[in-house]
Amino acid sequence: MDGGRVLAAIETVVARTRAKDPLRGENLALLAWPGGEEPRERLGAEGFDLISMSCPLGVVAGKAAAGRERETVFLALYFRTERFVQGLLPIAAPRSHLFRVLTSTQPKHAIQTVRMTSPDHELLSDLFAQEAVTCAERRDGWEQVAEALGFAITAAVSPALPEEEPASAEETLAVILSDIAARPESVTLADLAQRYSYSQSYLSELIHERCGKTFGELVREQRMERAAMLLRATSLPVAEVARRVGYAGTSNFYRAFREQYGCSPAELRAGDRK
Repeated sequence: MDGGRVLAAIETVVARTRAKDPLRGENLALLAWPGGEEPRERLGAEGFDLISMSCPLGVVAGKAAAGRERETVFLALYFRTERFVQGLLPIAAPRSHLFRVLTSTQPKHAIQTVRMTSPDHELLSDLFAQEAVTCAERRDGWEQVAEALGFAITAAVSPALPEEEPASAEETLAVILSDIAARPESVTLADLAQRYSYSQSYLSELIHERCGKTFGELVREQRMERAAMLLRATSLPVAEVARRVGYAGTSNFYRAFREQYGCSPAELRAGDRK
């Protein structure tokens, strides 16, 4: 990436941070301070975690930082924990370090300092540089790109985090519910039981006991919520919406939709357009 763009972006992020008006979207924010010391203040928002790094300008901006190569900048990516867990769980292999981090006691939000060795540190520097440019320039679709970069940063850092104690059943259930919400069109009880090392019968009972609903009811609700979003935000045919939320045909989809919303998909779409 062009070093001049990176340097300009970092200066923008620093200026906005100093003005207490950080660059932020719905699910993340990027802050930056000059110098290599970690700032004491946090974003002050519940439900957010952070990944941060200190890096010389010469590393992230290259020749564009001529004369300032050794100046350091502290970059801090704050992200909404629930959103990032939902985004990363579907692509995390069950036995991977990333999966263990996402399903461990990590939600306790303990601040940890880890040392990234080269080339991992170089990778993180590149990812943070792209994150700075994305957040500072705010081009069309920037929030989606920024989230994708945030996912990559989180995955890159996870191998350096120390092993955590296994999560309790209550904590794991919260993660499982996020997993269901992330992929209701394809999730199955058997798949979840295997991923989280539970028997299907125990997991089914745990969900029903804690949520007051069966696994099937939870999945159906999530499918209908996604269907309603697609109907409101797109002009996709109802049959295509049904397919995208996991229904092979439309009859069961129509029945489930009416049960949840009290109207047909076409009526919901027409009502929103009035």
